[in-house]
Amino acid sequence: MPSQSGYGIGWGALALINAGLAQGKRRSGLFWFVLSLVLGPIATLLIVVLPVPTGEVRPLRRADWVVIGIVVALLALALALLLVSPRLASGAHASLAHP
Repeated sequence: MPSQSGYGIGWGALALINAGLAQGKRRSGLFWFVLSLVLGPIATLLIVVLPVPTGEVRPLRRADWVVIGIVVALLALALALLLVSPRLASGAHASLAHP
């Protein structure tokens, strides 16, 4: 059975690949990187299927950065909880077994 860290490394690598793919199609690499962290292969499909934008690509506004920051913070919190919760659960069971 593959380790959970292997999935995380693969998911992160896919997000980087998607960012490059998106930039090649004149889209925001940072936006698609963050979206890929959440959607994974579904984001890849969207990048490939959606048509290339014809207008000028606008830079990210302040509100965009705030949303990206919130999403990244929530992902970091979720990851931290996933990493800590098994340790807390195993510690709680051990303390109940040995009074």
